[in-house]
Amino acid sequence: MNIFKLTFLLICFYGVQLCAQTTIQVSSLAALCEAVQNSNQHIVMKPGKYDLTELPKDKRKIICSGSKNTIDLTGVYVNAPVGSTKQTYIVISGNQNTFKGGTFEDTYTSGLVEVTDFSAYNQERSTLASGLKGQAVLDVTGDDNLVLNIKLTVRGSFPYGYGSIYGIGRDNVFGLDKRCGILLKGKRNTIDSCEVQQRAFGHGIYMQEPADESVIKNTLVEGRMRPSADLYLETDPKDLPVRSDYKSNGKPIPKNVMYPLSEDGIRVYTHGGSVTVENCTVKKMRGGIRAYLASRATVINSIAIDCGATNFNMPKDGKVIGSSGNFAYAPLNDFRLSKSNQDIELTILPSPHAVGDHNVADILGSNHTIVFHRTEGPVDTSLRPIVVKDSNSTIRNETEYPIVLEASSSGNTVVSLGKVTDHGTNNKVTQL
Repeated sequence: MNIFKLTFLLICFYGVQLCAQTTIQVSSLAALCEAVQNSNQHIVMKPGKYDLTELPKDKRKIICSGSKNTIDLTGVYVNAPVGSTKQTYIVISGNQNTFKGGTFEDTYTSGLVEVTDFSAYNQERSTLASGLKGQAVLDVTGDDNLVLNIKLTVRGSFPYGYGSIYGIGRDNVFGLDKRCGILLKGKRNTIDSCEVQQRAFGHGIYMQEPADESVIKNTLVEGRMRPSADLYLETDPKDLPVRSDYKSNGKPIPKNVMYPLSEDGIRVYTHGGSVTVENCTVKKMRGGIRAYLASRATVINSIAIDCGATNFNMPKDGKVIGSSGNFAYAPLNDFRLSKSNQDIELTILPSPHAVGDHNVADILGSNHTIVFHRTEGPVDTSLRPIVVKDSNSTIRNETEYPIVLEASSSGNTVVSLGKVTDHGTNNKVTQL
């Protein structure tokens, strides 16, 4: 290679490197919005407090359309007053970006932090119960992006305080205006070391088509619960329980369950692709790690507790490894839609505050390999059952909780510390 050609190649190489390392300093949301449209940059925002209303009313949206950027918001706090926008206000539509640091908080202009008076809240839709038309605060629509170490506090939705008893789609009774946390719609995107405090009706983190190969790790999603009996304390004629005659789906609102005030913590929708969830915690959401509609799903070293519909469920061939959960307000795992061939390893956490009439777990589907570990400590005296309804699974139960093999079960192999009651056929039972 002659010296001129070598020099040319070196100039090109270092020119690309220089471009890739270009640092852009910004100190306003307007400057940030402009910078993130370009590519190959290290964008650093000056630490401090910012307000979404600094942007024009019709442009309150940070659209990261550039690619191969590192967008560093460490020390940045962005206040997003509820009602100041009706749409997603952070979008990562480019590819191979790192969007890191930063705290984004939906706030009420009244200064309200935690909703306790649901009657007053739901009667004020302009400044309190104002959602995002069902959208999420943060959308990731591009591919190969990393969202790292951010915190979202999500507030503002209608209705809020009643779970999903008044409908979650077009069949809703009183109108619906959700606000979710993070939506993944691209491929090979990763959420790492993030926190979603969900204080609105909507999902914490969810995946929709064409998402695939999503990774969520080292992340916390937390919602709130409410005793169902509290709904009977709402007596104003404008209150939703009064307007519904204290009924849901034609039946009286129960008085002995807990309602999750948000939707699912980590949720995959049909055609939402595959997901890996590792070292995550979900608390007090409707569903914890709810991946039963994923094309593939693996959950590793994760915790789901105090959720209102189920703490875990998985797709066909799904795997849960080294994870744990409880059954305080809903089953540990409900094996939704009888998906089969699952490989499940879960530690059952005692739930002394359990309410409702649900089981520890409802094992539907066939050909599972399931291990239930127990935690150290005294034996639980409130022995709700693990119920097996289908066939040909291998189940090792190292806990004191009893197993009931229903009449529909057959061909299961069960090794259990807890008592086993077998109403099925051709089941093989061994007591530990």
